[in-house]
Amino acid sequence: MALNNSPLTEQEKLERAIAALEAQRPVLGDAVVDAALQPLRQKVEELRRTAVSTSSARKQVTVLFADVSGFTALSEKLDAEDVTTVMNALWTRLDGAITDNGGWIDKHIGDAVMALFGVPNAHEDDPEHAIRAALAMQSALADFRAEMNVPLAMRIGINTGPVFLDKVGTTAEYTAMGDAVNVASRMEHAAPVGGILICHDTYRHVRGVFDVQVLEPIHVKGKSELLQVYLVQGAKPRPFRVTTRGVEGIETHMVGRETELRQLQTAMQQVLADTKIHAVTVCGEAGIGKSRLLYEFTNWLELQPVRFWMFQARMIQGMRKQPYALLRGLFSFRFDIQENDSLVEARRKLEVGVMTFTGADDQVRAHFLGHMIGLDYAHSPYLQGILDDARQIRDRAFHYTAQLLQQMAEKRPLLMLLEDIHWADDASLDFIEYLVQTYPNSPILIASLTRPPLFERRPNWFANYEQHQVIPLQPLTESLSNELVGHILRKVSLLPRELRARIVQSAEGNPFYIEELIKMLLESGVIQKNGEEWHIASLALAELNVPPTLVGVLQARLDRLAMPIRETLQQASVIGRMFWDDAIAFLNMQLSRPTPPLNGPFHDLRQKEMIYERSPSTFRDTREYSFKSGVLRDVVYESVLKRDRRQYHLQVACWLADRSGNRAGEYAGLIAEHYELAEQNDEAIEWYIRAGEQARRAYAASVALDYYHKAMALFPPDDQFTEQKLACHEGVGLALQDQARHAEAAESFVTMRETAVTCLDELAQIRAWNHLSWAQSQQGQYLESLQSAQQAQAIAATLGEAAQIPLSMSLFRQGWSYYRLGEFAEALRLGNEALALSTRLEAKREMGLSLALLGAVYLAQGREEQAVTHMEQALALRRTMSDLRGVCVMLSNLGVNAEARGKLETAVSYYEEALQIARDIGNRDGEMLAMNNLGGVLVRMRRYGEAMTLLRQLVYMPEAAKLPFLAETYYYLAEAFLGLDEFAEALPVARQALFLAQQSGHPQLLGGAWRVLGEVAMHPLASPDLADFALATETNHLADLLDEWQSVPAVFFASALRILTDAGMEAERSQILAQWLAYEQQRGNEVVLAKLQQLAPEGVAGEEGKRP
Repeated sequence: MALNNSPLTEQEKLERAIAALEAQRPVLGDAVVDAALQPLRQKVEELRRTAVSTSSARKQVTVLFADVSGFTALSEKLDAEDVTTVMNALWTRLDGAITDNGGWIDKHIGDAVMALFGVPNAHEDDPEHAIRAALAMQSALADFRAEMNVPLAMRIGINTGPVFLDKVGTTAEYTAMGDAVNVASRMEHAAPVGGILICHDTYRHVRGVFDVQVLEPIHVKGKSELLQVYLVQGAKPRPFRVTTRGVEGIETHMVGRETELRQLQTAMQQVLADTKIHAVTVCGEAGIGKSRLLYEFTNWLELQPVRFWMFQARMIQGMRKQPYALLRGLFSFRFDIQENDSLVEARRKLEVGVMTFTGADDQVRAHFLGHMIGLDYAHSPYLQGILDDARQIRDRAFHYTAQLLQQMAEKRPLLMLLEDIHWADDASLDFIEYLVQTYPNSPILIASLTRPPLFERRPNWFANYEQHQVIPLQPLTESLSNELVGHILRKVSLLPRELRARIVQSAEGNPFYIEELIKMLLESGVIQKNGEEWHIASLALAELNVPPTLVGVLQARLDRLAMPIRETLQQASVIGRMFWDDAIAFLNMQLSRPTPPLNGPFHDLRQKEMIYERSPSTFRDTREYSFKSGVLRDVVYESVLKRDRRQYHLQVACWLADRSGNRAGEYAGLIAEHYELAEQNDEAIEWYIRAGEQARRAYAASVALDYYHKAMALFPPDDQFTEQKLACHEGVGLALQDQARHAEAAESFVTMRETAVTCLDELAQIRAWNHLSWAQSQQGQYLESLQSAQQAQAIAATLGEAAQIPLSMSLFRQGWSYYRLGEFAEALRLGNEALALSTRLEAKREMGLSLALLGAVYLAQGREEQAVTHMEQALALRRTMSDLRGVCVMLSNLGVNAEARGKLETAVSYYEEALQIARDIGNRDGEMLAMNNLGGVLVRMRRYGEAMTLLRQLVYMPEAAKLPFLAETYYYLAEAFLGLDEFAEALPVARQALFLAQQSGHPQLLGGAWRVLGEVAMHPLASPDLADFALATETNHLADLLDEWQSVPAVFFASALRILTDAGMEAERSQILAQWLAYEQQRGNEVVLAKLQQLAPEGVAGEEGKRP
C-alpha cells in the first residue's frame, strides 16, 4: 500500500532523468549520454549546494578523497587544450559517480577531488554510499582509460567521523574541516594505485556489505596510535549487514567469550580442512551474549580470505507454528525473496536462484522446494498428480533441497547461521538433521543460537552426530563483569567503586543487563557526557535506585522516553520482535491518528540501541527493524493498554494480509493470532483454518492440529459456522491419519458426518463416510470399512453428476475391503466399476487406485497375466502423474509377481528401476525395500557376490534398524554367505535373522529364519551342538525335536514347518518340505524320510531350493 503520494521535488525529478539516461547508455552511446548528463548533473549539484545550510555545524559525515595520476605523463604527449578536454571529460564521469550515489562535491584540488556523504542530510548508510561511489569511480576510470587509451590511475581514501562545517577563506567557501577530513586525506595517500582504502571507523558501518582485505595497521601523522585499515575489493553479490554493537556510539569489545569464539572459528576451519558438515549449537539464557558471540564470529569471517555461501535466518516467537518458516527464511535471504513479492516474482527468484547454483534448468527441485516453503506450486506438472500425498511431497522436497545444498557446497563452503532456533518450527529442524544425516561429507557449517528449552523439546538434537558440539554460555564472572563495565565506561574520568559494584552485583553476570543498566544511568543523568569525557553526577548517584531485575531496568528506560517515541515503540511491540515502518504508518492512518515522520522516533530509538535496522527488509519498499532483545519487546508490549492492543492487533492483521498479497497463506497463522488478540473471532477462525490447511499440505500434522483446535475453541455454542466446523473436523481427521492415529481420526470423521447431516451437506457426508472407511481399514476393521463405503455410495447415487468422483472412491473403498476379507469376486466387480467410472471422469488418482486393487486381486487369485496387465497400467498412470513414490511401489509389486512366475531376470529389471528411482527422489523406504527384494532374487539366481554386497549395504544403513522385514534381509544375506562358502560369516547373520524374526512374531519371517538356519547347519563346518546355533530360550524345545528328527538341520526345518503349517502358508510349507526331503535323501536316513513322506502333499519331492 502506497502511503506517500507527495509530488516529486525538482531534484528528485532530475535524479530520475539521470537514471533513465544512464539506462540508455548501451543504446545511445557514451558521447551522447555524457553530453546530456553534464547540464543535468550541474543543476543537481547547484540544488544540493543550495540545500546545504550555510550556518556553522558539527555533524558526522563520510569523507572521500580521490587523486588521479598520469596527467603529467599525458601532458608530455598532448597540448594543454587537449589535456584540459580529456580532464573535463573524465571529471564529468567521476563527479557523476559521486553525485549519483548521494555525495556532495566539496572541492576539486588539481587532480584530486574531495566529496562528503551526509551533507546536507545525514543517513545511516552514508559510508556505504561513499564506498559504492568509489567503486563506481574506479570502474568509470577503467572504461575511460580503455576508450581514450590514456595511462590514468586513481587512489581513493575514505574515513567516517565528526567534522565542522563552515565558511572559510576570503571567498567564504562552505567546506568541512576536522580530524576526520585529515584522516581521509591520509587514507588516499596510503592507498595503492587503483585501490580504495578505508579506516575502521568507516568499515564498522559497512561490515558484510563489501569484500575487504585487512591490512597491517598504519601510522598516520597526528595520531598517537596505529590505525587499522582495509582495502575494498568489491561489493558482495549478496550483502550481509552486521550492526555495530556498543553503548552511546562507543564500539564495545566482547568480554569473557574468547574460548567460545575460538570454538566457532575452529569449527569453520575444520569444515575447510575435512570437508564435512560441522554443527555448533550455542546455548544460553536471554541476554547472556549469544548474539554478541555470533556478531564477533561474523566479523572474523568477514576478514578471512575464503569465500563461502551465506544462509541466515532468525526466528521470532510464534514462528514455531509456521511450517518451514526457518527454511523459508534461509532461502528468502539467499535468493532475495521478499514477503510482499508477488507469487510469480517469488517463484521466479527461487527458480533463477536454484538454476544459478545447479547450472541447469532444474525446475523439479525448484518446484518441490518452493511448494514446501509455501510458494504454492500446485499447478506444477511435477506436483499436480500427487497433491494429496503430502508425505511424498515432503520427502522428495527434503531430498532435492539437500541435494541442492550439497551441490552448492561442492563449489564453495556453505555457512548457515540459525538464530533463536528455540522458536523454529519442527519441520525445518527435521530438515536440518536430515541434511546432516544424508550428506555428512559436505563442507557446511551450521551455527545455531538457542535457549535451553530447545533441548527439552528436542533432547536428541544432533545427539548421534560426532561433528556436533554444544557451546554453553554461562554468566560472566564478577571479574569479567567488572572488566566489561570498565570498558563501556572508559570515558568516565573517575568511576566510583561503589557504582561499579552496584552495576556488577545487580547484573549477576548478564552482559545485556549491564549494557541496559548503563544506558539507564546515562538517560537518568547519573552519568553525564561532555564530549570525550564523561562524569558522574554525585547528587544523582546518591538518589539512584537500581531496579533489581532486567525487566525493571528496561521499564525504567521505557518510562523516560518522550510520549511520541514511546507510543511508536509500543505499536512496534504489537507487531512483534521484528517490525516495519510501513506497518506503523498504516496502523496510525487506519486509526485516523496523525502520522508524524517516523524517521525521528526510529533514529532516536536506534541511538538508544533499543532497536536495530535489519537489511534487507522482509517486505519490499519498507524499512525493517528489530527490538534489541525479545525481553525488551515483551516489556514494551506489557505496557500497552488493553484497549489499544486490540486496535493495534486488528490493524496489524489487516496490514499483513494486505502486504503479503496472494502469499498471505504463508502468514495465515500469524494473521489469525492478531485477529484473535483483537477479539475478531470470525476472521480469526477463517485464518486459523487456512493455516491448518497450509500446515497439513506441508505434512506438518501437529501444527495443523494446533491451528484447527484454536479455530474450534473460538466457535460459539450455537449452530453457526457449520461450514467452518466441517472444515475443522475434516482437517483434524486427515492430520490424525498422517500421524497414524487412525482411531482418533475415525472419531473426527464421525463428528464431521454428524455435522454434515445437521447442515444438510450431502457432499460432506459422502466425504466423511469415505474418510471413515479408510480409517477403519487402517485399523483392520474391514467389515466396518465396507459398510461405511456403502453408506457413501448410497448418498452419492442420489446426487448424480455432482458426486461422481466421491462415488468412484466409495466403490474403490468397498473393493479394497472385500479384497482384505478374501472375497475376491466382489472385489473384482467393484474394482472394475470404480475403474470404469474414474476413467470416464479422467480422475487419475481414482484410476490408479482401482488399477492397483485389480492387480492385487488377480495376483491373489493366481491370475498372474491379468495382474501384470493391470499393474503395468497403474505404473504407466503413476508415471504420467509424476507419482514417483507410487511408481516405486508398482515396480516392486511387478517384481514380486515376476518372481512368483519364475521370471527372475524380469524381476531384477523391475527391482533395479525401483531402486534407482527411490534413490533419485530420496525415498529411503522404497530404496531399502528394493534393495531387499533385489538381494533376495540375486540369491535365487546364485549371484551371491552381488547379493552379499547389496544386502550388506542395506543392513548398515542407519534407517535399517526400523525395517519390518529386516529379518528377511538377514537371512538372504546368510544365504549369500553360504553361496560364497563363508560359513563363519553366515552363522552369526543367520542367528540375527532368527532373533529379529522372533521379535516381529511374523510367521513368514520366522519360517524363513528357521529354514536358513537349517541351511547353515547343513554346512560341513557346522557344529552338531544346538547351542552353537539356537538362542537359549529355544534350547529345551529344540532338544525334544532333536530326539525326534536326529539332526540339527532337521530340527530347524521342523521348527519352520510347524510355524508355517499353523499359519496356513502352504506355498512356503511346501518349499521347506522339499528342501528338508533333499537333505534327508542325501543323508540316507530312511526312518526320517518315511515320516517326511507322510507330511508331504502329493507332488512335493526332495529338491534343492532357496526361495519360492
